[in-house]
Amino acid sequence: MLLDCNVAISEEFKTISTRKGVTISFVKNTPLKDIKSAAILFAGGKGKIGINVNNKTVRSNNFIVRTRELFANLGILTITPDAPSDMKNLKNIRQRLDYRTDISFLIKEIRNETTKPIWLIGTSRGSNTVGYHAAGLNIQGVALIATVTEGNNHTIFDTDFIKIRVPTLVVHHKYDPCRVSPSSGAENVFEQLMHSSKKHLLLFEKGDIGNGRDCGSNSHHGLLGIEKKVVFAMTEWMFKAVGKKLGKLTHECVRKKYKGC
Repeated sequence: MLLDCNVAISEEFKTISTRKGVTISFVKNTPLKDIKSAAILFAGGKGKIGINVNNKTVRSNNFIVRTRELFANLGILTITPDAPSDMKNLKNIRQRLDYRTDISFLIKEIRNETTKPIWLIGTSRGSNTVGYHAAGLNIQGVALIATVTEGNNHTIFDTDFIKIRVPTLVVHHKYDPCRVSPSSGAENVFEQLMHSSKKHLLLFEKGDIGNGRDCGSNSHHGLLGIEKKVVFAMTEWMFKAVGKKLGKLTHECVRKKYKGC
């Protein structure tokens, strides 16, 4: 539980139909009291996170997957989706309009629970999903984490992120070792978010180096070792951006100010 706050949440593994003959599976984490906001969390890489609805398991250790409960503990209902059933993975096809249709059904799933603001949050190549589709969906904010800005495959600059007008949060590690997501790229993205109603850059410096791939989840690219700090800082800004507050209980659990935010 985030910062030992005793906030009860539920976790469901679900599969729903989205298009003819197509389904999408996801993990849904819901605060049992006082939902303050909601978010759809898009993993990086190929976007395939290995959800098994029957066994209630997920194989991925991607930053956004392993922190889903941390967001929920702070009052954010989260949906963490796998790739749609007709897509082996999402490599270089995140821009497809039929994928946007799938995402719209996830938004409907949220709207069955709450009318609170909905955010799209993507990490690494999951940021591309956010960039491609945010402007075409009824959402109230976006967050781009460890965004891919260089390389031969699709980057955030191939997306429609410049059309985004809702509050936008850019999150990155200053020493991200991944060659396609240098911190300088995040600063460039931030500067080009000219039409966002509000924007903010969170640049972190600490954490664990890890022993994984440079572009994997067990490194600074995956914000290893500072997950709680990152999630709290993100959530605090997200709530402020849409006129919400973390609440008394949360602040009692985080009396000490975070450094590097």
